[in-house]
Amino acid sequence: MASLFITGDTHFGHAEAIGMFRRPFQSVEEMDQAMLDGINRVVGRRDRLIHIGDFMGPSDWKERETRRRARSLRDGIRCREVVLVRGNHDPRGVKAFERLFQECHDLLSFRGWSGGRERVTLCHYPLRLWRGMYRGAVHLYGHAHGSQPEVGRSTDVGVDCWGFRPVPLERLMGMLTERAFERPAEWPRRQEARDPAAESTGTAPGAAPRTAGTAPGTAPPAP
Repeated sequence: MASLFITGDTHFGHAEAIGMFRRPFQSVEEMDQAMLDGINRVVGRRDRLIHIGDFMGPSDWKERETRRRARSLRDGIRCREVVLVRGNHDPRGVKAFERLFQECHDLLSFRGWSGGRERVTLCHYPLRLWRGMYRGAVHLYGHAHGSQPEVGRSTDVGVDCWGFRPVPLERLMGMLTERAFERPAEWPRRQEARDPAAESTGTAPGAAPRTAGTAPGTAPPAP
């Protein structure tokens, strides 16, 4: 039976990622090969792999060498079906890139994982609120490279947090669904209510009108 795995933030080909994210590699070639080996070690040909975004690092997709390198990396992954949840370094409208994946999404949300009932929401960016959060839904994200605290039933699934290899969805769900969740009786207000009329003039409630040519928060020029 095919299994579903999650990974992301590989930043293939991105030499600066080694120092930026404190990765334990001496070269970009070593890093790329370690991550390809990590994928192929755990994900079978008939399994499904969801990549949470930033497949490669910053790249010039007009360059033929960039497209060739991307194709070579994808060919190095033995799993037939790879689905992308687009990250900030994944280009739009570049057919050579999009053809590497069975599907490309900005956000992916589904139920029915191995018979589970909880909703799963995948987005490259960590969300503060997600669909079904107060009914036990789970959120999987990347982008942060382990720099952000987990909120509720959410976790960073990027390679920097998981030994540079994909994680079975069942393991993630087993971990996250053990966390308690609580539906608030009423929604707390943590942002002040504002007067839209005052906002439209660029003046805070109770503040003096701003003279043309002055920056917000500065006194008008003396007459």
